[in-house]
Amino acid sequence: MKNALNIDKATKLWQHLNGWHEKHGVRAVAAEIGTIDGPAETFTAGFDDFDQKIAVDENSTFLIASPTKPFVTTAIMQLVEQGELTVSDLVSKYLPEFTGGGKESIRLAHLLTHTSGLPDMLPNNTELRKRHAPLSEYQSYVNEVELVYAPGTRVHYQSMGILTLSTIIEQISGVTTAEFLKSSIFKPLGMSQTSLGASAELLASNRPPVASMVEQIDGHDLWGWNSDYWRSLGAPWGGLISSAKDLGIFCQSLLKILGGDAGIVAPSTLRAMTSNQLRGFRKLRAGTADALPWGYGWQLNWPNHPRGFGSVLPQEAFGHWGATGTLVWIDPSESVYGLVLTNEPMELENRRQISFANMSRLVWD
Repeated sequence: MKNALNIDKATKLWQHLNGWHEKHGVRAVAAEIGTIDGPAETFTAGFDDFDQKIAVDENSTFLIASPTKPFVTTAIMQLVEQGELTVSDLVSKYLPEFTGGGKESIRLAHLLTHTSGLPDMLPNNTELRKRHAPLSEYQSYVNEVELVYAPGTRVHYQSMGILTLSTIIEQISGVTTAEFLKSSIFKPLGMSQTSLGASAELLASNRPPVASMVEQIDGHDLWGWNSDYWRSLGAPWGGLISSAKDLGIFCQSLLKILGGDAGIVAPSTLRAMTSNQLRGFRKLRAGTADALPWGYGWQLNWPNHPRGFGSVLPQEAFGHWGATGTLVWIDPSESVYGLVLTNEPMELENRRQISFANMSRLVWD
């Protein structure tokens, strides 16, 4: 029977996650597995707060980091559907100041697929954070920054490309990206615990977003992940606040769209977002498109890569990592999904979330 839950494998999965908390010191863990029909099982372990007084539960919200990016690219594709832009448009069409050093040849498609040549972070990123710069100032520096490589010639993860897409959303819509996402995605889907940036009310409550394990590093209460500045900034490349429950709603909605239902984007649009778009860039080194495939904002699985989604998920599975210790994966071939949120910053190697991806997918076998 399709989508039949294997109870024994689910039990082993939750025991494994509990070990992250009890044996390895990951303070906060929340996870969910589900299908096109909705959540099947959920799991929580640990505490929201450093003092370990508030247990993680369905009301716990996390700074999810880079899984923010697919929400921003979904908003871009909604504007595509409305005829407001096309992915082949030059960025300079919307941002005339975005020129020089080869940037005049960057198209929206490059920003959507991490092939723009923009850096991931600005050289003065830390300086900007320390003085609590607004997002508009980050964009001003992006407009001037030197490219890492010529557009369309390499895949190089670029958070600043997502910032630029956000700036275009605001130029076209006349509202902030946070407001656009709320009205076009969060509210229609009923994602009541999700926002781009934390409100002052949430930060002042007794259940603010779960803090990162870097909370003891100097400066992190002033400008780092745990600062009010960073959590309220709403960085479009990594500032989304959400819960496991809300992200599960998002995953289920995407599976329904791929199944042919109406949703926040059309089925054909979502299929484009989750197809290997790198095959359209002829200047990429041979083999890159198949080894490190990207859709529009969604990473497809890289089974043999330390930053893939494991060896069990098929290559057509899509998802996204988050540097704060988060992972979302969706397998359209079987209409199932899994997601895990933690407060442990992600390493480049030895990501424990890969074991979650492997084990959570096996729950459906």
